[in-house]
Amino acid sequence: MTKKATSSIEAGDFCTNSDHSILYFATDTIEVKPNVISGKTATYVYTTSTTNCLEANDSYRDRYYAEKSSIYTIDIDCIIQIYETAYIFLNNKENRIVRSRDIDEYNDNNVELYRCKGSHCRPVDVLNTITYIADINKRILKYDVNNKLYSFVYDKDIICIFKDNKCTPNADMKKNEFCITYKGELVLVQSSIKNRETGECYLSEGINSYIYGYGFSQHLYHMNQFTAQMVDQTEYYIINMFTNTTIERSTYLSKNINLVMYACTHSSCHIYEPHEDTYYYDSQAKTIYRYKDRDYSLPSTSGYAYISIDPTQTYIYKFVKAESDEIKIQAMANDGYYYTIDKEMYYCNLGEDHDCSPIDETGYYITNTGAIYYCIHDSEELEATECTKQFCINGQYYYIEETYYRCESHSNFVPMKSRYCSYDENVVINFPLALTEELPGNVKQAVKDISRHNNSTAVSYHRGKNYLKSISGIFTNCTYNEEESTSMFDLVCINNYVNIDKETDEVRICSIEQLGYVECIENEENPEKCNISSDSNLIKSSIFKIIFFILISEIFIFNFLIEI
Repeated sequence: MTKKATSSIEAGDFCTNSDHSILYFATDTIEVKPNVISGKTATYVYTTSTTNCLEANDSYRDRYYAEKSSIYTIDIDCIIQIYETAYIFLNNKENRIVRSRDIDEYNDNNVELYRCKGSHCRPVDVLNTITYIADINKRILKYDVNNKLYSFVYDKDIICIFKDNKCTPNADMKKNEFCITYKGELVLVQSSIKNRETGECYLSEGINSYIYGYGFSQHLYHMNQFTAQMVDQTEYYIINMFTNTTIERSTYLSKNINLVMYACTHSSCHIYEPHEDTYYYDSQAKTIYRYKDRDYSLPSTSGYAYISIDPTQTYIYKFVKAESDEIKIQAMANDGYYYTIDKEMYYCNLGEDHDCSPIDETGYYITNTGAIYYCIHDSEELEATECTKQFCINGQYYYIEETYYRCESHSNFVPMKSRYCSYDENVVINFPLALTEELPGNVKQAVKDISRHNNSTAVSYHRGKNYLKSISGIFTNCTYNEEESTSMFDLVCINNYVNIDKETDEVRICSIEQLGYVECIENEENPEKCNISSDSNLIKSSIFKIIFFILISEIFIFNFLIEI
């Protein structure tokens, strides 16, 4: 005896009587009572009734007991742990493996399905979809998830020989999709095969090896060596045709891969040919991919894309690419324009159409993310639409479609907010020519006066390409209406507008850079034009005397208040 005696044994263990002449199998926890006599430890079994243990004899032959992730059977002086790779229906009340042709025995409330791999057996989780099972008796059963009952698939199972992804049945398959090998393995056929003829089939190589098989009934099955669970999800399945398994993200970047795509709406699936303008979400690999010009590609950055999440949902979605390259779909686009990671412009409508489509006209487009693009569309669709982002000047304001925007970093246009509004600050407001159908009245009048009196224009020109060509002006006294989200400004002056200082009689010109009026000097190349002075010297040229009299006689004072 050891110094520390065993205090208890669990179900599935064994013990003996004091002289080791009788072997017992524990079906429940057995408490062992230690007793110390004369300094020696003796072990006595506290209870050895049939409620928690069985004597190993032939009265329990052909009885099976599921304990401790294994199934045991008992015979004379022995306890045998079964070693099988199979699915076993076990009646835990009668402790018998179900072998009857009576289907009611399989549907008995005391019967439980076990999945055994060698000596390890565990109960099968509750089945949540139609499942075909080849059990230890080499019979094919079907589990109906709707009525939660098993049934035999055939009156007599069809036996087939499987080799090199082909099988030969011993009877006409007709409308039947499954046959069983002599080893009891479950085989799915791709088409109805006649007796003794050979056709394409699916068979998994092991109970822990899962593949996908597509039957001629347009169902997709997730299979191991003895079961086939019908896919009942609305999503896409991208399968490697060589291994019949789903793929990892890195597989898309491999060369010469042979993939097949299944589009499943619940349990109805069909082979799907991907559209070249669409990304597809692979829920198994957790990525989106695009198939174009016979090549697969993954996104290299986060952003917006035209994504088909499943066969029922295709739209513009915002997604994020994590460091692990996993793609996380964040949100569906709202109404409006979106520029995608593939340099394509889409318009989305969440209304009755609930659709997103590429633009079909040349023009300027402001996206929901606050960027403006000029897109050239080939009406004959011989060339791809080209879009160029338009730049704005950081910190200045833009009046577009009767709304004020502030230009932020990366030339993003942010709708006017109260925090931008300062009453006593002079700001620049631009009126993009391509995006302004009608100028406010006082701005429109000032532009006419500039052309007439200064032989000039109110348009601001910026260095660099792709800046929005705009009429610019200086405004002040911003007020913001929180309830209506509207703004009001007082007009100071419009770019290149010439005015006479009433106190000094000096000719002044509106300067965008100086945020107001500055001294004006003669333009030697254009005598009828006044330029912004680079210093504060007084104007003495005769041309400004002429301008003075013209301005006094013709220019009128207009209301400087503009209300938006």
